[in-house]
Amino acid sequence: MLEPYEWKRSRTVLRRESGSNPADLVDYREITEALGGSYLDLTDGRNRINVLEPRMWSAEDKEPDPEAPAAFQSGSVLSQHIAFLRDFFRSYKPFTEAEIDTIEIMLGRLYDSRGLRDDTDYSRLSPRDYPILSDLYDQMDAEYQRVRTGSGGELYTPELLRSACLGLHSMCKGADAKFFNGHTNIHDTRLITFGVKDLMEGGKNIKDAMLFNVLSYINHALIAGGNTAGIFEELHVFLSNPVAVSYIRSAMKRVRKRDSLIGLASQNIEDFLLPGVAEMTKPLFSIPVHHFLFHPGAIDKRGYMDALQLEETEYQLILACQTGSCLYRCGAERYNLVVKTPEHKLALYGSGGGR
Repeated sequence: MLEPYEWKRSRTVLRRESGSNPADLVDYREITEALGGSYLDLTDGRNRINVLEPRMWSAEDKEPDPEAPAAFQSGSVLSQHIAFLRDFFRSYKPFTEAEIDTIEIMLGRLYDSRGLRDDTDYSRLSPRDYPILSDLYDQMDAEYQRVRTGSGGELYTPELLRSACLGLHSMCKGADAKFFNGHTNIHDTRLITFGVKDLMEGGKNIKDAMLFNVLSYINHALIAGGNTAGIFEELHVFLSNPVAVSYIRSAMKRVRKRDSLIGLASQNIEDFLLPGVAEMTKPLFSIPVHHFLFHPGAIDKRGYMDALQLEETEYQLILACQTGSCLYRCGAERYNLVVKTPEHKLALYGSGGGR
């Protein structure tokens, strides 16, 4: 099995048609555990990533990029994370700009009350040192009770606070709290696989918010730790959240400076070619250095070639690929590649496939 995560300072995209090659890119639980890693299903409520734990989105030597989300352009770790939280909460509920501004004010006060500021050394803190969403809700509710009976003069009205609290209640205290409310309890290992299969059956707002939260965890590992690979095997699941796609695009440009990489894979390329989506996703295909292009199946030829910037001869080579073979592109080089798994790696799959 090809291991692009061993290549430093690069990015990789894998594209395959369902059934076009062995299940090397599909079944991960058994192989993850066989390699001493952790397979985590965030939908069971046992494993959590604390949304309010500040995470880095860009290193100090960040490249200027006016098109990047605000989280990549802010200075300190805390300011980067608060900028991310503005987008995160909007991915969960359609908050107004005024409601988001109010939540940001409450976040600033909450962090300050815990001694978490721009100059804090977050590398010295443990997961228990950070507030959680129920703390934010309690603070906002207390502020609502105070403002409702006060003389006024605040930047926000009681109605604005009440509306923001209603929008956050399910995530902080209600039915969705089991997915979001709590301290991070994921132990660092050399290999972590996040399973999202069951997440696809839930509501769009929960799916988008949870995937966005996982993205923040992965990006922090790529930037803060370095020499790390983040592989998005079913990239199309992010397409319902255009803001998250812009985060992935910006992250791909930055992680290379930390000797990290992002790998992208999808078997549903047609989802990337839909009107209104193609303009957003085309840069994702132009950034990677390495491309593994398997048989596309029934596809709009012109849209497919345009998205992947293919020549006619390259497209014909891809169409001729049989099961387990693909066109490999690296810079100006092209190879007709056959993907095979050595016996010692097949054994790691157990009953998960890969044959």
